[in-house]
Amino acid sequence: KRHEESHVVIAKNHARELEQALRAIGKNKTCQAAAAEAKATSERILSRHDRAQAEFDRIEGINFESRIMRLLRYRLERIDAGKLKG
Repeated sequence: KRHEESHVVIAKNHARELEQALRAIGKNKTCQAAAAEAKATSERILSRHDRAQAEFDRIEGINFESRIMRLLRYRLERIDAGKLKG
């Protein structure tokens, strides 16, 4: 749940950035120029979003094993101490 909630935070941050960047575009000489600038802006920010999501998953993958091993060691220590019924 925490992992997926973090993905949502990343997405919301990039959505906010995209909205602000699109609002900042301002006037253009033609609709085609405005559309081209909006497209380039969207592609740039969505690309950063995708990289941020992939980097988060990469880091989480590295950390997952250490977290699960720490939890297993803790549970085994409690079982050995007689504090937790297996």
